[in-house]
Amino acid sequence: MNRYSCLVGLGLAASMAGFVSLGQGRVLVAATPPAAAISANNPDLASAQQLSRAFEDIQHAIKNSVVNIRVVKVIKGQSPNFQFHFQLPPGFRQMLPPGAVPPGTFPLLPHPGGEEKLMGIGSGVILRSDGYIVTNNHVVSGAKSIKVTLANGHVYTAKLVGRDPKTDLAVIKIPASHLPAAVLGNSRDVHVGQWVLAFGSPFGYTHTMTQGIISAKGRRDLGIIASHNPKLQGLTYGDFLQTDAAINPGNSGGPLVNMRGQVVGINTAIATNTGSFDGIGFAIPANEVQSVTHALIKYGKVVRGYLGVEIRNVADPRFSVVRKLARSFGYKGNHGVFVWQVEPNTPAAKAGIKRGDVIVAFNGRPIKHLSTFRNAVAATPPGRKVTLSIFRNGQQLQLTVPLGTQPATNQMAWAGVNSPFVAGGPASKALGLTVSGVTDQEAQRLNLASPEGVFVSQVDPKGLAAKAGIQPGEVIVSVQGHPIMSVAQFNALIGKLNLAVGVRMSIFTPDGSEDFVFVQRKG
Repeated sequence: MNRYSCLVGLGLAASMAGFVSLGQGRVLVAATPPAAAISANNPDLASAQQLSRAFEDIQHAIKNSVVNIRVVKVIKGQSPNFQFHFQLPPGFRQMLPPGAVPPGTFPLLPHPGGEEKLMGIGSGVILRSDGYIVTNNHVVSGAKSIKVTLANGHVYTAKLVGRDPKTDLAVIKIPASHLPAAVLGNSRDVHVGQWVLAFGSPFGYTHTMTQGIISAKGRRDLGIIASHNPKLQGLTYGDFLQTDAAINPGNSGGPLVNMRGQVVGINTAIATNTGSFDGIGFAIPANEVQSVTHALIKYGKVVRGYLGVEIRNVADPRFSVVRKLARSFGYKGNHGVFVWQVEPNTPAAKAGIKRGDVIVAFNGRPIKHLSTFRNAVAATPPGRKVTLSIFRNGQQLQLTVPLGTQPATNQMAWAGVNSPFVAGGPASKALGLTVSGVTDQEAQRLNLASPEGVFVSQVDPKGLAAKAGIQPGEVIVSVQGHPIMSVAQFNALIGKLNLAVGVRMSIFTPDGSEDFVFVQRKG
């Protein structure tokens, strides 16, 4: 089970703690005096009562804006009573009675025509008085029917207005008017340590409120969305609020509310080893919710700006090789994003952005993190020109780029062909590999203008090249920025460079993609 999952099947365990069978004998219990009541004038009690009344006021302010959502998903081609081991998206699990099926197995209900129905429960928040409701995409994605129950008990059939898998948000609409819409707050004003309240239908228990604090902000790279749809890898947007307010299956799509009764986030996932709340929950910030839902209501989809580069964080401590690569180009800063690849025929390629560039600012604003840059590009309407500040080989450049339209999925693809390894050739003892000249056939397969570079035919598993990730079948086309045209040039260049400092190489892999490697001898 994914750690970042907002749902599990409901299993109830009756706990009979505190009851002891005493048989027929008499039991003597020593009398204890009643506990003394706390004085109403106690200042600590007054403060606690004030906080309690604040929680009550928030509950009264928001409760009528929170809805319960029940969905039915139909899976075709299953036989009746078939036990299906199926990893559903977060928040879309069947509500199970105790001990009904083994953990991780979900009963599918028979349906005419060889189909099976799967039931799901989630939450939502009324956005507008004319029936627009925001929830999670994973709650309503693939649903054949959507039923919304308001706080007053009225039930409506909802229609899907639009959904955005890249942020896990969706908008649905019910045929009702004069509804109590919630107020969206400014999530930029949220700070770690502030009280927040989570509302929704955990395990199907509607009108539930839990309390906690904001534990952290800016939780990125969690893989919550892409883990359920690999096609969205690298294209999802997550800058989550973290909270210890209890969030459980069924809370998905419900609001996270501040002490002013404003919605500051939409509850979407939990980090858990048990399937239930372990103290860490995540919510989509309200500012992102507002921009995405506005687009979904107006256009039915979200259109984002697109540059066409694969990037890495310069300052990410998990990938020190990126900083070393940036240093090898002469960049000494600690912020910005390193351009790993440029996709052909994209705005980036047409504007002259190159592999090895370090983008340090977007429209004059310094780039502190990869997600900041990605979000800025995505939030810019397609066709609008943006200014990128770029470091390239010791120089600062300013490029103006008209952004394109982001594709629905990652369109970068390379035709993979099995490479005919060419044996033999001079060996580089320092690197621990054997290279040979590139044939015309190999150059044509990799779309090289000419048979440039050297073909890696053998790699010593204990050598520096192997440790850097170089594999047989790859073609080294440049070393430290110098194009390689022959085996002799390659060997001569390696002999002049200091491997203790490190050497940057650009390679083509057997599937035709271009990549960076950094080879360094330690000690």
